[in-house]
Amino acid sequence: MENFAGIIGTYEDSFRANIYTRDPFRMIGLIDVGIRYAFGMERVILAYYSSSGTNSGKIKGLWYPIVGIKEYSGDFREFTAYLNHVLTETTKDGHAEEGWLAKSPFFGGDKKDMGLRGFSCGIHQEKLFGIGKKLRSLYENGRYSLIKEMDAAYINSSVTIDKRLYHNLRTQRVNYEEFIRDIYEEI
Repeated sequence: MENFAGIIGTYEDSFRANIYTRDPFRMIGLIDVGIRYAFGMERVILAYYSSSGTNSGKIKGLWYPIVGIKEYSGDFREFTAYLNHVLTETTKDGHAEEGWLAKSPFFGGDKKDMGLRGFSCGIHQEKLFGIGKKLRSLYENGRYSLIKEMDAAYINSSVTIDKRLYHNLRTQRVNYEEFIRDIYEEI
């Protein structure tokens, strides 16, 4: 989008996480980032998960961005209309099983020239990868808040809440959808 300039930094003290699965062991988490727009900077919540292994070239322990987490099996209906559309278009057969980490937009694009898999294929790739490395370091050093009630619904409602947070000019939902739109349009 023409008014979107990109991620300019993270709020490290905002990192909160919880165990998602024990076998394989994976964590889920939220981090606030600063995103610069033509009108100024907004603080936006992004969702990440820690990889349990090296499937699809993923690095064990590295944190990867997700749109959210599938709350029930079938078509995408648990997110906003726009996010449901993006996930339907970027997911094989347009549906997924309950508990699926909705990461398909970040794996889209020309796979042979993509470089780092799982961090988008465009201008945000390096910043998203940098956040993933930062979250790994914060996690390994115990610098996060443990939120025991954090689950799929908690993650999804946090990133799509239709409310202005942190004195932003726009709602978290609008800012998050615009960020995902920028990722999707680069595929």
